[in-house]
Amino acid sequence: MIKAIIFDISGVIVFNDLENILKKLSDELKIDLDLLIELEKQNHEKLILGKISIKEFCSSIRSRFNLEQDSLTLLLIWERLYADSSKLNNELIEKIKIIKKKFKVGAIANMFDSTAQFHQRQKLFLFFKPFLAISCRVGSTKTDSKMFLRIVSNMQVKENECLFIDDNENNLLDAKKKGMKILLFQDNKKLFKDLRKLKII
Repeated sequence: MIKAIIFDISGVIVFNDLENILKKLSDELKIDLDLLIELEKQNHEKLILGKISIKEFCSSIRSRFNLEQDSLTLLLIWERLYADSSKLNNELIEKIKIIKKKFKVGAIANMFDSTAQFHQRQKLFLFFKPFLAISCRVGSTKTDSKMFLRIVSNMQVKENECLFIDDNENNLLDAKKKGMKILLFQDNKKLFKDLRKLKII
C-alpha cells in the first residue's frame, strides 16, 4: 500500500537543461563548448555533492579559458542563464496539491548549490518540506542509499510503502532495489494516467 510519494525535482517538477546552459554560456563567453562540457564533467560530482560551489566552478572556467571577467561576474551570468531556462511544471504542482491531501509527499534532487538557492528563493522547497533532500546540502546523491534512507525515515514509512517518480531510469532502478515502487516520468499526460491506475489521483 502506497503511503508516500517522492518526486525527483529536476526533469519532473522543474524543466531545465544543463547542456543548453553550457551552450549558452560558451556562446556568451566565446569559449569552446566541448572544453566547457569536459570541465563540467570533471567537476560534476563535486558540484552536486556540494564539495565545490558554482562560484568556485566559475573560477575554474575563468582560469581554464583565461577570461577577463571575475568569478562573481561569471556566477551572475550562470544564474541568469539558469533562471531563463528553468520552467516549473505547474500542471504537476497543481496535481500534487491534491495528492498531498491523502499522501505524504516529498522531493529529492541532485542539484548544484546556486540552483538550490534559486529554487529556495522561488519558495519551491517550502512546498515539499519537511520531506526534502537536496544533494548539495545532504552530501549524498540519488544513487546513494543515504538520501533515500533520510527522507523515508523522516516520512516514517517503509521503503515498500513509497512511490518514487523520476525521469531517469537508472535512478529508478536504484530505488526499486531498495524496495520502492517506481514510475518513469515522460510527460504529464502519461504520469497522470499511471497515477490514476494506482488510485493516487
